[in-house]
Amino acid sequence: APSTSERNALRYFYPGSTARNGNLVFLAPGVRSLTGAEAGELLSLDGVDLTRWRARYRHDEFEGWAAVLDDTALEFRGDRRTLDLSLERRADPLERRAPLSSPERIPGLENIETRVPVPGDESRDGYFGIGIVGGKNEANQGTLWRSAYQLGAAFTYTVGARFEKSSSDTTKTWTNLPMYSHDDWNAFASSAPYDAAWVAVEMGGTPLATFHHPDRAVYVLGSEDNGLPSSVLRACAHVVEIPAEVGRVASFNVAVAGAVVMYDRLAKRRTDRGGAVGGGVDE
Repeated sequence: APSTSERNALRYFYPGSTARNGNLVFLAPGVRSLTGAEAGELLSLDGVDLTRWRARYRHDEFEGWAAVLDDTALEFRGDRRTLDLSLERRADPLERRAPLSSPERIPGLENIETRVPVPGDESRDGYFGIGIVGGKNEANQGTLWRSAYQLGAAFTYTVGARFEKSSSDTTKTWTNLPMYSHDDWNAFASSAPYDAAWVAVEMGGTPLATFHHPDRAVYVLGSEDNGLPSSVLRACAHVVEIPAEVGRVASFNVAVAGAVVMYDRLAKRRTDRGGAVGGGVDE
């Protein structure tokens, strides 16, 4: 049987990744073309959730990326062995109902008070997660994990971590807050929570003081030595910056940066609801 090096393959990648880091789906020997529907079936079998993601291919005539439709003819050009597919988020497939002018009365439940939904209603709790891409210091991940638990995160994560396990968590945070480990950015993107905005924490973004935190958010921190790749920054819905004193570089330890952003989220949401931010220091 032909080896994988002798077979053509679809190479797909998620927002924030690049084609050269894409996942390969090898085709049957001799296959030089396929339809969009066939490509979709192969992606689905490889674990891509096509209800959340749709594929785009490089269109020579348009000199850009075009949507892959069921009847799209996908062909391997010349001696190329791979055909690149870029995945992008689908628009929310759920129909959003317009706000009711008066509370809706459901037959049989006329005496039950119903609440009219209001766009932008901040009373929803929402949730957030936070993690480091390419982290190399286990102490930083452990410290971030502990801070995430204290400041209300739903989960934390790593992407392409360069260490084995955390040793700076003295409160056994793992018993209360899950941490997900992803081998690479594609793995992270494929399993990221639905409809949660990716928020990069990096220099040059929106000042944290004026940033409005999304109800549902996944905060993305860069590694200690390399920060965040430009491809990840482009994929994020927001980029937020923590300011520094005038004349000083706004470069912070990654665990500290994460804690500052999470505290800012907590403080703003409590203030919006008329609450106060309190707490103490746990030695």
